[in-house]
Amino acid sequence: MKKILLVMALLVLGSIQAQEKISSKKKKFYIPVIKYSEYPALDNVLTQTAFYQMDKSLQEEESNLKKHFFNINGYISDPANGKLKLYLTFGLPRYTETQIDSVYDKKANKWSYSAHSNYITNVKLDVKVGDKIILTQDFGGSESYSMTVGSSLGAVKIAASEQDKKIRTAVKDSDYSDVGLGFENAIYKAAIRIQEFLNYKFGYTTNEAKIRFEFVTSKGHSEYNQMLAFENEITAQMQKITLEKGLDEKLLTPHLQYLESLLVKYPPSPTNVNIRFIVTNNLAETYLLLENKEKALLYANLLVENDKQDSRGTSIIDRINKTNFADKRLRAHTPRFAELKKLGLKIAEEKEEKRLAFFEKIQQQDAEWEIEKSNREAYLEKIKTQRYNLLDSIPYQLNANLLAKVVENLGGSQALKKVEKAHLLSKISIEGTNIPQTEEKWATNTHYLLKKKMPEAYYEIVNGAEAWSHDDRETGINAKWAKLTAYDYGNLSKNVDLVNFLTDLRLDLWNNFEVLGDEMYEGKLCYHLNYFEKTLSSGNRTIPKTDYHVFIDKENFIIVSTEKTEFDNGNKSFFERKLFGDYRPVAALNSGKIPHKVNYEIEDFNGETFYQETREKVEINPVFGNRIFMKEVYFGGFK
Repeated sequence: MKKILLVMALLVLGSIQAQEKISSKKKKFYIPVIKYSEYPALDNVLTQTAFYQMDKSLQEEESNLKKHFFNINGYISDPANGKLKLYLTFGLPRYTETQIDSVYDKKANKWSYSAHSNYITNVKLDVKVGDKIILTQDFGGSESYSMTVGSSLGAVKIAASEQDKKIRTAVKDSDYSDVGLGFENAIYKAAIRIQEFLNYKFGYTTNEAKIRFEFVTSKGHSEYNQMLAFENEITAQMQKITLEKGLDEKLLTPHLQYLESLLVKYPPSPTNVNIRFIVTNNLAETYLLLENKEKALLYANLLVENDKQDSRGTSIIDRINKTNFADKRLRAHTPRFAELKKLGLKIAEEKEEKRLAFFEKIQQQDAEWEIEKSNREAYLEKIKTQRYNLLDSIPYQLNANLLAKVVENLGGSQALKKVEKAHLLSKISIEGTNIPQTEEKWATNTHYLLKKKMPEAYYEIVNGAEAWSHDDRETGINAKWAKLTAYDYGNLSKNVDLVNFLTDLRLDLWNNFEVLGDEMYEGKLCYHLNYFEKTLSSGNRTIPKTDYHVFIDKENFIIVSTEKTEFDNGNKSFFERKLFGDYRPVAALNSGKIPHKVNYEIEDFNGETFYQETREKVEINPVFGNRIFMKEVYFGGFK
């Protein structure tokens, strides 16, 4: 009996040791994917047609709507015979009133006034595939038409009164021939909203997905050979995936049955954490690619319950919840886009019309850029003025006592107002790599430049209203500069608020922060400030946009940490945490202290990233030439 017990103990010990010695490797695959309509009936529909029923007073607008609307991603517009049919009934917008708004320009020390007419729109949408209606939706809403701007309130009132009288007369006489009334403008704004809705509901787009598997590398492990067979099979198949062809379920079935059996063979226990993590991760990823929703969810939840510190389980669950599945047939791989290209070439026979459309698009882009440029310049001036006003009137702000102590610790409000230029030189160390990296950042109230050496060069520039990037690693030495989008500009432009650039303190958001209960953070008793920014979805539903947290030491009023979580359509898409340490006095700020060591934690679609920034040099109002922000960026390099 003792010998039997001894043998069993040795077997258990051997099993535990085998588990402890298990080692693994991560493999990433990048595969093409399609974002699908939530309606499976549309998977084989390639053309769409819009039919309009207009109020008799809007007949002239029908040709313009046909020219500019509605184009859904992943379809070709067919003038009459599209398989996806949109029936739109436009009622005449109902005029309500003309309002006057006022804006004070502190810099110019004057008021400006504007008048706009308000309308209630009413549009009904019916969507058919063949003869079957798949969606009916009413689009009622409030739109406005800006009609006049001026510096004299009296003149704007007179213009507004005349416009109101003109509109009411037109309504009374049923005469809408005057293009300055604003009815057509309200129609186009409603059409834009419908266009966004149609793309959200019915659109098809291509993308690239990153899939992560984990494979056993311990050759001494008892499961190594069979797991290696799965690794070889899935690797071979992943490299052959196209938009038209997915995984071969028949070849994978014996491997999947084997992996499922391992979860019985190795039940939940501290010694089986690693192998269960590997198995559940691979099962969840494979079943998601095979569009087996139930099994993908089952193993993704087991992956979360396995309690290994990794975000992959929740990431897979998020992907499952965002994916459109269909019963008993696959939708992940279709010849849709190949067929769409052939059909497009066949339909686009009139080259002259394409040429004219191209130049119209260029003109439209130029006009849109002038508006965007004006908005960006106004935004830069606004954040500067907002910061000055806040620093001038600290006693009247929300949580004034706390704000005063934080500002005093940074050198005082007058010192912060005098900061016109700033320069940071940093050494960066990223977890898991020994490659030396440095960052050099400059900023003024209107410009920002980041120059990073990794050892390759990477540049980001805010040049007034414009934003540019250049990356030697991706585009090559002779590549031109890439102009950044409005979203990227919004992220970079926060750096031209120099207080935020130096300290990460968002003065522009201060009055939005709510002081929560005190909290121990990194061993320090801290004030905890929170601002949860929300927005409206296309369905007029409140959804989260950005969640900000700030932790301030109650003893010396330094910022200990900031956290930011961004949401995409209500789902978490990005998380960033900054932990500040080694505060040093800066003479240019009257001995105010700013952080010289920053620990970053980032989680986005690439996974988790940890790195530390050590600021070797922090200069306030340094001598550097604004020439680096000249239009030289247009030509691809600095001079």
